[in-house]
Amino acid sequence: MRKSLLLSLILALFCACEPFAWPPVTPDDEEGVVTPTPTPNPNPDPTPEPAEVSATLTYSECKSILVKSYGNPKSYNNSYGTWTICVYDNSNGMQINKGKVAYIGTPTFEGDIKRITIDFAESYSDDILLCSDKGTTSVVGQFESFSCNGRAQEYTLTSKGVKKFFIRSTACARITKITIVAGGGGGNSGGGTTPDPTPEPDPTPDPDPTPDPTPDPTPDPTPGDGTNPSTYAYDWAELPVMVDTNKDGRLDSNTSLYYAHHLCAGGEKNAQRNGSARNYTVCYSADHHCPLWVAAPRHRSYESGASRTDAYGKDPKIPSDIQYSSKSTGGGCNKGHMLGSAERLSSTATNKQVFYYTNIAPQYSDTFNLGGGAWNNLEDHVDGLVCSDTLYVIIGCYFEYFSKNGASASPKTISFGGRKDVSCPTMFYYALLRTKKGNTGKRVQDCSASELQCAAFTICHKMAKGHKPQAADMMSISDLEKLTGVTYFPNVKNAPKSTYNASDWL
Repeated sequence: MRKSLLLSLILALFCACEPFAWPPVTPDDEEGVVTPTPTPNPNPDPTPEPAEVSATLTYSECKSILVKSYGNPKSYNNSYGTWTICVYDNSNGMQINKGKVAYIGTPTFEGDIKRITIDFAESYSDDILLCSDKGTTSVVGQFESFSCNGRAQEYTLTSKGVKKFFIRSTACARITKITIVAGGGGGNSGGGTTPDPTPEPDPTPDPDPTPDPTPDPTPDPTPGDGTNPSTYAYDWAELPVMVDTNKDGRLDSNTSLYYAHHLCAGGEKNAQRNGSARNYTVCYSADHHCPLWVAAPRHRSYESGASRTDAYGKDPKIPSDIQYSSKSTGGGCNKGHMLGSAERLSSTATNKQVFYYTNIAPQYSDTFNLGGGAWNNLEDHVDGLVCSDTLYVIIGCYFEYFSKNGASASPKTISFGGRKDVSCPTMFYYALLRTKKGNTGKRVQDCSASELQCAAFTICHKMAKGHKPQAADMMSISDLEKLTGVTYFPNVKNAPKSTYNASDWL
């Protein structure tokens, strides 16, 4: 009898349990997408993240083991764990040179590595590479990189699950101090483990077609120095120059401008790296209550798998009070997407992001945005320019007087989105960059100017219905920069911004 009652209790408890939960999406940073098949999580109550620790390594503490040559790895133990040091003793710092067997390996931490800060013996403006493997003279296992500016550089990792990595360099970096912030201790006293020589994270296989084989990483906001200008969070090819020194979500150059970037929310993985694909970045104006621009990669891998959601709502990363307060329209305009819904159908959750109000601008419904409208025709044309290498786009609004190609528009304020103070754009534009062939399998940052093409299309908001894209709508990226005051494609040094051939785009 007792056994029967015990079995009944166990069965009742089992039936009352919650169903398995799907694992949460971990944001990262890349563009080519592969939508994974979710698998049940057998443990819906994850282990809490270990307490955050800050681990340091300085040149002064380990210089006694360093030598005046490359290719001599040393193990160095301090209270944070075991570091692997294979550098040249420069007498001022730990020197890592490009093309040498030179690297610094961190301890293996209990929790995920979150940030790294590097201090240099002298000004350093090239790239620091983070790798899952130490490699030899050539870089292998690189999963993130970041551009440096000055003698100290803090960088926040976007990859999750990284508990150890190797630091390498694209030039001659003389490092005096490394500080790692992680979710748990490493090595001797921090509760970590002995460094694991197995590379991590494991890269995901490339899809077919391959969308830009080594999509542009390089995170964290730092002021640009003109050599390799930094942008918000990443040196992505599509991002204009953006600087936010105090990291408050506002551009230093204009405190009325806010920005945010959105990573795909439906579990889409970058095809080449172990992380989430990126969706888009927005620069939003508190003065105009309208997006200034939206920057994004375009690739076929984003364009199928889900349906349009019409999930209009406020962007959680931009102050709520400067956005539209409803999805209502006005001023003869409808809700015009900057990055279109059809361009982000890789998952339902990702499609919802393009319905944030920060991705919406008022566009004249009769002549501009609907079927046969001048902007609608341009959007259809740009769809045909998407290539297997990746097309990089900035979709922007202009608010000053604009006249071109037989149409003109003056600034005005309209009621739109539940507000009475929305600026109606006078012109919309596309700034475009891609490889000429479209199927090179190369990053645009690795291409010569002769392998690249870039140009801008500008369409007056008062353009007549039925207008189709033509050479008269086009201008060079340099001329667009003069018009808008925005610097485009600063992270692609060979982008031919001063010239274009209309036949390449029409």
